[in-house]
Amino acid sequence: MFHEQILKTFDVMTGCGLARADEFRRALGNDVLEGRVEEFFRKEARARGYSPEVVDKVWGTLKAFGSFGFCKAHGAAFAVPTYQSAWLKTHHPEAFLAGLWEHDPGMYPKRLLVAEARRLGIPILPLDINRSQAEYRVERVAAGPDRGKLGIRLSLNGIYGLSGTELKRIVAGQPYDSLADLRARSRLSKPSIQRLAQLGAFDSLHRASGGAANRADLVHHLQTLQSRPHRKGIDVIDGQLSLPLGDVELKNLKAVLPAPTLVDTVRAELDLMAVDVSDHLMASHRPLLDRLGVTTADKLLALRNGTEVLVAGVRVATQTPPMRGGRRVVFISIDDGTGCVDSVFFHEAQELAGPLLFGTRLLLIRGPPGGPARGDQHQRQHGLGPEPHRDPALPGPGLRHPGLPGTPAAGTPRRHQPQPRHHRAGRLSGALVGLFRNR
Repeated sequence: MFHEQILKTFDVMTGCGLARADEFRRALGNDVLEGRVEEFFRKEARARGYSPEVVDKVWGTLKAFGSFGFCKAHGAAFAVPTYQSAWLKTHHPEAFLAGLWEHDPGMYPKRLLVAEARRLGIPILPLDINRSQAEYRVERVAAGPDRGKLGIRLSLNGIYGLSGTELKRIVAGQPYDSLADLRARSRLSKPSIQRLAQLGAFDSLHRASGGAANRADLVHHLQTLQSRPHRKGIDVIDGQLSLPLGDVELKNLKAVLPAPTLVDTVRAELDLMAVDVSDHLMASHRPLLDRLGVTTADKLLALRNGTEVLVAGVRVATQTPPMRGGRRVVFISIDDGTGCVDSVFFHEAQELAGPLLFGTRLLLIRGPPGGPARGDQHQRQHGLGPEPHRDPALPGPGLRHPGLPGTPAAGTPRRHQPQPRHHRAGRLSGALVGLFRNR
């Protein structure tokens, strides 16, 4: 029931008027005042000829409203943009997600929205010094297996260390035909050029030059230049054209170092953009998690209710809403690359988890969806003690992003019953049995 219906019910059955009915509505759920409201309602409703059965039934509905209720305008304010968002995501998912990335509503980190695009099969187009702008844009893929599809081009905005002034100069000077052209016209600092190289923004220039070196060679080359004394560049006269010599610097770069691995690329993206674009952060852990028997989020809804599961992922949201009982309940959402898993930690589990409940990004959680947990038993079964299992042959979890602090593993139990916020995962009730360690 909406607020407006509660007011109308009070007014019709007691004749109190809408203004006083609103005072009665506010008193619902109040331990001191609710009894007086009930007494008034029953007395006036019976005086107006309503039967005891009707009065009992209606009061039961009014009393239940005290635990949860909102006005119709509030519901409409959520319903309309929800419908609009669902329509846009269904019919124009590329533009919809590009808008979310650009305006960042803030409920969830941008990396989760990028993972959603990946799950929807939307091509995520890399940074490009000539194609990327100051905002995220929808662009048709020109080549490759996704040719002809619409993709989202990454923005130059938000790169760590790239100032707003440098960003404006880059966009104003596009396109560039060489690194020398970029240096001369955008006047970027050496560290900014190196960061762009680490993120692959010069890969298209590199391919066009015909050079044999890779991204790692270019980064090493730029690091070498950065250590040399700075010399004042040549001032470019407005309207002056450069000779079409191609990128001689990139063409003559020697191939010495091995190309960056996918793990190296993801690490650089998280370090400099806080977004794992090339692959999901959990992908490098997947072989280990498969051996531990971890269930991915996309398979949870197919399990029988109460099935005990082990899930793992990157923390994407933590909420601690106030509860009537006074005890804090912690809601944690994790993303494993296939979807989100929502879990709830009640008071007992929080005491056992301690600061680790809030102090790490990578979580390993065990428990039955919607059921109680036996945390100590689960901890013994997996041997998750002071140090978590880790395969030394696997690339380490050590992504050195500021949001991923190094944390040792720990075990804790818990019981739960949350409502799902993500349809792919449903709800999970379990025990925090371990945390990955970041090096």
